[in-house]
Amino acid sequence: MEVVYNVKYKFKTNESITEEKIKNILNTKLLNVIMILENQASILKKS
Repeated sequence: MEVVYNVKYKFKTNESITEEKIKNILNTKLLNVIMILENQASILKKS
């Protein structure tokens, strides 16, 4: 399954960051958010 998000992310530094690095950072952050939400959902189902 492929999920596409339109996300605007503002970096706190003015460093030049390649588009590939930005994609990797956003994918990692989104994956963390999804995992947290799935864990919360599974905890709620068990209780």
